[in-house]
Amino acid sequence: MNYPALIAEHVQHLQPSEQKEVMDFILLLEQRANKPKAEMGDGVRRQRLAEALIKLQAVHPFNGITDPVAWQREIRKDRPLPGRD
Repeated sequence: MNYPALIAEHVQHLQPSEQKEVMDFILLLEQRANKPKAEMGDGVRRQRLAEALIKLQAVHPFNGITDPVAWQREIRKDRPLPGRD
């Protein structure tokens, strides 16, 4: 038996929410397979990271935070995840 038929056979016995998870996983695998694999050395990664940090520093992303403790509490609040019931 080939894999597509085998997968289809097993998926039929799952709940609709689980079938959706299977589909999400298949789409993730497709994305990975189609993503160009850029071979980067550590030097290139470090240079890109340094450039990104310099750009981040230039926009002052945390200037609007007046109370860091309150901000941190708000950020860490549990929130429902999209697409999860």
